[in-house]
Amino acid sequence: MNFAFEAISADGRTIKDIVEGDDIGSVAETLRGRGLMVMRLTPTRETARREFRRSGADDFVLFAQQMKMMLESGASLVPALLAVEQQARRASFRNVISQVRKHVEEGGSLAEGFRARPDIFKPVFCAMVAAGEATAKLPEAFARLSELAQRQQAVRRAVVGAMAYPAVLSVMMIGVVIVLFSFVIPRFRLLFKNLNAELPMMTQIMFDISLALGRYWPIAVGAIAGLVTAGVFALRNQEVRDRLDRAMTNAPLLGRVVRRLMLGRVLRVWAAMLQSHVPLLEAIEQSKATVRNRRFVKLIEDIHESVSTGGRIGNTLAESKLVEPIIVSAISTGEENGRLAESVAFVSRWLDEDNRELIGSVTRLAEPVLLSGMGLVVGLAAMTLFIPLFDMATAA
Repeated sequence: MNFAFEAISADGRTIKDIVEGDDIGSVAETLRGRGLMVMRLTPTRETARREFRRSGADDFVLFAQQMKMMLESGASLVPALLAVEQQARRASFRNVISQVRKHVEEGGSLAEGFRARPDIFKPVFCAMVAAGEATAKLPEAFARLSELAQRQQAVRRAVVGAMAYPAVLSVMMIGVVIVLFSFVIPRFRLLFKNLNAELPMMTQIMFDISLALGRYWPIAVGAIAGLVTAGVFALRNQEVRDRLDRAMTNAPLLGRVVRRLMLGRVLRVWAAMLQSHVPLLEAIEQSKATVRNRRFVKLIEDIHESVSTGGRIGNTLAESKLVEPIIVSAISTGEENGRLAESVAFVSRWLDEDNRELIGSVTRLAEPVLLSGMGLVVGLAAMTLFIPLFDMATAA
């Protein structure tokens, strides 16, 4: 749990910060032990992770870039952290950097300072910083962290951007159907009823559906809410999640997109960590947290087990149906030549570029399908409503 406090230090300075603790009493005792006179101490309304999310990925990228710049310019670690802290745009992120800086000032390592906030900094980040400290190459570590965050952000934006237009079309199609059955069709039903007209079967079915929805819409809404709730609870079942993960990776068109996006995410982490001199087994283990699909988690576990017993990554990838042969060949070649980090970095960049084109092509295929579906719904409704009118006009 997080607590916001305001206190006065021994030299009379007013300090405002956020700390973690089990309860308000233990936090107050900790602050007094640091020589602070606590003036205000209250639980925060949201968790630190939510606060950090509000600061956004842009702040994280900027933090890594600024740390690289400060360290390369010759600044020592604490002044660099202080400068970046003062430049932070949001108070939530500024508080996090402040806590890390204070940890370093007290004699701890930078990686330990980041590990003290596991709710904010992922193990991949901490491992790369630790390797940078161990090899005296912290600027390079922050440069790779910045690049990794930027590439992940670019892929995320590409996926969201590709989904935006189909999502808007889907919402529009649902809206058209609701308007038709709620407002348009009831007016035509009243018109035909006043004219005592004999209706075709399709028109009568549409009128019956509209009438049922008008009378029993609370039941329909409740049924939809029940299905959504049942789906949420079903996803908590591991067997259901495993089947869904398998279906996603095996889907005819989207399966290839899902497999490539997952693999790209794993390879990006491998490339960044291996180039930062993180041990291979640790890089493989930490990459497991970057994916949620159980098939890919199992693949990473198999790779870790194989490498830990003297096996090769390429052999395990070749046995999997999740990785394309050309990618397996590239990684295997780099592994055999002792250039695994370079080959993984090359493949990850190639995958990112190719995935953007693949996502765009899938989106271009989805757009006409959705537009055709919308046109089909509107056209079918128009035919079922206006054909009886034409028949009546002809008969008259």
